[in-house]
Amino acid sequence: MSLLVIGESLIDVIYDADNAVRARQPGGSPLNVAIGLSRLGREVMLLTHIGKDADGQAIQDYCEREGVELQPGSVTATPTSLAHAHLSQDLSGIYSFEIHPNYPHPPTDPHERAALLESAPKLVHFGSVGAHLAPGNQAIKEWLDLYHGTSTISYDPNIRLDLVGPATRVREEITNFLPYIDIFKASEEDLAAVFTNETPAQIAQHCLKAGVKLFVVTYGSNGLELFTTQHQVRMPAIKAEIVDTVGAGDSLMAALIDGLAKMSVLGAENSNGLANISRGMLVSLGKFAATAASITVQRRGANPPTRKEVAAQSDLYSVGAL
Repeated sequence: MSLLVIGESLIDVIYDADNAVRARQPGGSPLNVAIGLSRLGREVMLLTHIGKDADGQAIQDYCEREGVELQPGSVTATPTSLAHAHLSQDLSGIYSFEIHPNYPHPPTDPHERAALLESAPKLVHFGSVGAHLAPGNQAIKEWLDLYHGTSTISYDPNIRLDLVGPATRVREEITNFLPYIDIFKASEEDLAAVFTNETPAQIAQHCLKAGVKLFVVTYGSNGLELFTTQHQVRMPAIKAEIVDTVGAGDSLMAALIDGLAKMSVLGAENSNGLANISRGMLVSLGKFAATAASITVQRRGANPPTRKEVAAQSDLYSVGAL
């Protein structure tokens, strides 16, 4: 089963609370999700943009080591994007960006498109700032148009309004994406920033009515909540000693996708199965995702866990479970 992730890859320049550079490493929410999926044993392709520079080469090397396949057209002459992450005293991240979301477009030739659809991924994941910045947002829309009838589509806004705002425009863009989205995962902070006058539960119901099959809200140390048209499940966070929170949401997203793959509910042909997940399976999925996030916050940077590491954290899971 192959999975496709579309969005930004960049270099995280991480500063400590005293504003000293602590690390310089590959990152970006879509890249983190792709790495997280690969570490969980999934076949992952990444459609992104990186430059023909030292930072771009570092990302290429990272993807090769981690078993993530870069899609053709992902390397261009435009510089590699950068994210400056300043860690505050409570270990949360404050970000500023230099983003170049120039993603390759799908082919227009009917034969080439047909060949892609014959081997369509079971799931296409997109989101973050690259989904809301030109010209990358148009390329993503074209890929969604191509795969909408064959693949499950997941989305994580990971919103930075200072970069992609204003909220009214982002809200309109998300509304336009909803007909494509099967799995919508967002943090409480993202939802509050964009949907200023609605609660997470109200937003979830709006999205479910628009066709989303699974809506997931994360609350940081207060856990997560999973919504379908039939069930609403609140899960506590797994207690952990926090080193930093960088990449925790991306590890959780990767675990959600992996867990759903284990349930055999990915792919457009399994749309009804995704929409009708039982309450018990939602509980298991939420625990699995929360465990993956708890491992990530116990180490520096965006460093998602392997399946063995998740299994080692709880007797609820075996390497083959979920």
